[in-house]
Amino acid sequence: MKTVKDLRDFDSLFQLLDYFTTEEICEQHLAVIRWNGTPTCPYCESERVNSLKGSTNRYKCYGCRKQFGVKVGTIFHDSKISLRKWFVAIYLVTAHKKGISSCQLARDLKISQKSAWFVLQRIRETYNVKAEKFTTTVEIDETYIGGKEINKHANKRRQGSQGGSGKTPVLGILERDGKVYAIPVKNRKAKTIVPIMVDTVEAGATVYTDEFRGYISLQKNYTHDFVCHNANQYVSGSVHTNGIENFWSLLKRGLDGIYHQVSDQHLHRYVNEFTFRFNNRNLSEGSKFDVALANGTNKRLDYKTLING
Repeated sequence: MKTVKDLRDFDSLFQLLDYFTTEEICEQHLAVIRWNGTPTCPYCESERVNSLKGSTNRYKCYGCRKQFGVKVGTIFHDSKISLRKWFVAIYLVTAHKKGISSCQLARDLKISQKSAWFVLQRIRETYNVKAEKFTTTVEIDETYIGGKEINKHANKRRQGSQGGSGKTPVLGILERDGKVYAIPVKNRKAKTIVPIMVDTVEAGATVYTDEFRGYISLQKNYTHDFVCHNANQYVSGSVHTNGIENFWSLLKRGLDGIYHQVSDQHLHRYVNEFTFRFNNRNLSEGSKFDVALANGTNKRLDYKTLING
């Protein structure tokens, strides 16, 4: 079996389609990404596995005696959509800077819009990776996602809502010249956002924020400085939050321009999508494709779980 060293890179969608011409080639590539030459049982994690003869690539585990294919236990589990279409979808949503809508993907793959939406949500599940611990200079800020009350239907408006009321706050932590971590939160209270910061940023690091009072307690564990946006102060030497503001602009332009409206129930997956693309922005298109594919080999999301949470 091939190993990761034998993988080729793809610079364009054309090269991807030119290489993955059959389902068998797709399964072989997925097997390399998932097992790197050593097939492992997805049920008991035993390596006592042999390949079976037949028209399809099947394996048998001699630990639990079960048979399985390379798609078992992955985002492709029980999917009737071909791996070729799955690979195209992964490439498109990973390579496009602002993502791709389910309506457009349905037309590109010739599947229903509902199936395309489910495919995209399963792909976004692969972007949900554990946050790294930031150790150097970081910028912390929050933003609000959601429509203006005046633009909503009358029966959905909240009386007296203004500013960020009725919207969902999203906390963002960006390491200078590095990666970003963003997550929707219930509110902006210090007791909600400070524990997330402590878990993500190493004690003793330098932290830059705006003047929001919820950040005051950061002085206990970090070297904390801030700029005062209310006084039109946006940069003071090396103190600013322009990096995380740049990420917010990418996130909001993508949500407004491509997806138009995102429910609170699924917002975290869309945030993970933009976070993944930002954090892997220096990789080639083929490398980003393989990283997303590798992340999907140990995740499974069925429709019932997706809808009911």
